[in-house]
Amino acid sequence: MRIKALFSLAVLGFASLAFAQAQNVVVEEKKTETVTVVVKETPKPPPFVFELHGFISTTGFFQDALFNAYGQNALFVAGTYSADKPVFGFDLRQTRLNFSVKGPQIMGGATPKAVVELDLFGSNEFAAPATAAFGDVSILPRLRVAYVELAWAGTTLQFGQQNMLTIGTIPQSLRGIAFPMTYAAGTVGWRSPGIWGWHTFGDDTKFELAWSVQRSQWGNGANFAAVAGGGLNAGMASGLPAFEARARLFSKVFDVWLSGHWQTVDRNGAGVVAQPNTYTDFVTTLGTVGLKLNMGPVAFAGSAWYGKNAGPLLGNIVQFAPLTYRGDIFGYGAWGQVGMNLSKALSLWYTYGIDHPLYSNIFASGLTRMRNQNMVGMVRWQEGAFMMGLEWFYSRTTDSRFADPLTGNQISLSTNYYF
Repeated sequence: MRIKALFSLAVLGFASLAFAQAQNVVVEEKKTETVTVVVKETPKPPPFVFELHGFISTTGFFQDALFNAYGQNALFVAGTYSADKPVFGFDLRQTRLNFSVKGPQIMGGATPKAVVELDLFGSNEFAAPATAAFGDVSILPRLRVAYVELAWAGTTLQFGQQNMLTIGTIPQSLRGIAFPMTYAAGTVGWRSPGIWGWHTFGDDTKFELAWSVQRSQWGNGANFAAVAGGGLNAGMASGLPAFEARARLFSKVFDVWLSGHWQTVDRNGAGVVAQPNTYTDFVTTLGTVGLKLNMGPVAFAGSAWYGKNAGPLLGNIVQFAPLTYRGDIFGYGAWGQVGMNLSKALSLWYTYGIDHPLYSNIFASGLTRMRNQNMVGMVRWQEGAFMMGLEWFYSRTTDSRFADPLTGNQISLSTNYYF
């Protein structure tokens, strides 16, 4: 009996222990959460992309001579001040706005784009009728370029007004952007409406062939309307367009180009029958060559031209031969600029340019400006989109109306902000 009792107690003890351990068992349940991921479609780009670019330019200047103009478009010396010099002023007319809109591709992958660019050289603000409307501060805008572009891979066509192909590059400056200080001293070319084409080949080193068919240009002054009525200038009256072509080879280090320009004007104007055996056509023919080099901290740029009757392209010291002159005016021009970066923000620049028409042609045509030389020194500071530059502009103009060459100085401090 005792053995059975002991066995019963042992069984009861083990059962109690098993039950106690069973009470300490934790049962874990794993729950599965359902996460819903919402995938948003990438928004489609708008069919038209609008852009606004340009810069605000302000120039404070002293000048001690009567230049062809004042401030930001002074190019050569036109006379002397007998007293009360120097003169001082501020100028902001080269402030520029560029509007563009790019549309969806058409015509087998061509990207269309429309561009309009304006600055504020729309009038001589100190001449009537601008003076009646306080034109020295209420400045009128001027159309620079306006075109529609079709761009394929390697080929671009433009229809509208564009800079001439003879302007391969302009010198670095903050004061002389709209009117480079090498105008009347080595740079030839202006703007003209027409059709333009560019074709580019290559990868790292590229070759570009450009061409244009333009309206034949002539002066916008008194001899513009006197020759032909109905708003026609003497170039349009010729019945022929102007033609230009340019070949360019360029990379990150160098840029070399060669261009040519041809046009003709009708000295008699539209609707006038030329007399037999008389020289009635006035032909402009010239060639240009240019170069840019970037060699570490040192940069060089320059161009040169040679030809005849370059007045419509602002050559021959911006002189237009009288249409009664039965001859040509040959001439040449060249400019060069060297710059050095002293630091990331500070750089030094020096520019020299000359325009030299043939003296005998100047005398025979009745014009007066015989030679012009411009020299420019600049110290420029740049940080981001903001620039500040101190420039000294010296011009020496030989004019047959004066016994000695005319000389003039302009000291300017300019600030430009690009956007």
